[in-house]
Amino acid sequence: MDFEYDRSVVAKVEAISSEYDEKYWREKCRNSQFPDEYWNSISKAGLFGLMIEEKWGGMGRSLLDLALGTQETAERYSGLGSYLFLSGCLVSTLFAKSSEEQKSKILPKLATGDLKISIALSEEKSGSDSTSLESKALKTSKGFDLSGSKRFVNNVDRADYLIVFARTIPIENSGKKSKGLSMFLVPASSPGIKKKKLDKLGMDFINNFDIEFHGLHVSDDDIVGELDNGWYNAVDSFNLDRVATAASLIGAGRLAVNDAADHSKKRIVFGKALGSNQGIQFPLAEAMAQLITAEALMLKACSLAGKSQNFTNFANLALLEAESAASYATDRALQTFGAHGYYKDYDVERYWRDVRVHKIHPISEELLLSVIAERQLGLPKSF
Repeated sequence: MDFEYDRSVVAKVEAISSEYDEKYWREKCRNSQFPDEYWNSISKAGLFGLMIEEKWGGMGRSLLDLALGTQETAERYSGLGSYLFLSGCLVSTLFAKSSEEQKSKILPKLATGDLKISIALSEEKSGSDSTSLESKALKTSKGFDLSGSKRFVNNVDRADYLIVFARTIPIENSGKKSKGLSMFLVPASSPGIKKKKLDKLGMDFINNFDIEFHGLHVSDDDIVGELDNGWYNAVDSFNLDRVATAASLIGAGRLAVNDAADHSKKRIVFGKALGSNQGIQFPLAEAMAQLITAEALMLKACSLAGKSQNFTNFANLALLEAESAASYATDRALQTFGAHGYYKDYDVERYWRDVRVHKIHPISEELLLSVIAERQLGLPKSF
């Protein structure tokens, strides 16, 4: 791997993250509160503009900057709170094929964090099979009428806009499932949107919703990217997301292992430090080895992206390994804490709960394995 890198982004993230310790994140999660203070600090530093071109007020930095910044955020107290950082940066990449007018309207405010945009993609019947979604955008003389529903949409209550994926060509007429999908920029406060908050296992600082569209009209100017090519416009962003999510998981896994190692040094059992037992040492060492392996794959994906080479395969591999490594790390960390780890006086139970979703999202472990089997081994397509 060969790339040039300066630590300015990581240094900014490090300085900000040091202001928000484990007590801050513990309280936010206990009270299911959005971390506004953290969000505002990231905004003031201009870090949400990391992937936005300088002409739109961004920093014009690389995937490597995003990945290492995300990993640093996760490793310093926040764990999967780093999701806010990476999602705040990545949503701008969905506008790559948009008009100059739309970019000028949206990107500068995304760069400063003044706009929050949520992605409405998943549906009850489609799930991982995203191209089979049933939400429709019917053309009218003045734009489009949106109908349908979405599942698991983050922060609808705090978002200024939603990017809604909908079918603009019926699937039976599209010729290919990935054709005929479009993205629309929809004000989250639109009266035609009905939302229902969901209860969930982890990531308590973010609210999730099911939403339905009723009598919702959007104009031609609200199309994000190219009409009927929304899926293809979004694919590059999805690959970036996989790499950045891998970085987030690696950081969260390291946080859990380091907490467990510190605890095992201080905890005295049978007259000696808990961490002097190989039964404690070996699982934590194995977890760290797995995290380092995942990090190498993540960096390889960044290296290829920096050379404008196809990094899809390594994005998939990095995410798969990071999901597995972080899950193992948080599980063994909780075990190291023993009964203490099961209670919310300690943070390790939160790390375990938060990491678990990423064996499902943004792409399930099983689907990742199917993609790797097809593309790396040449096995028949299974989905």
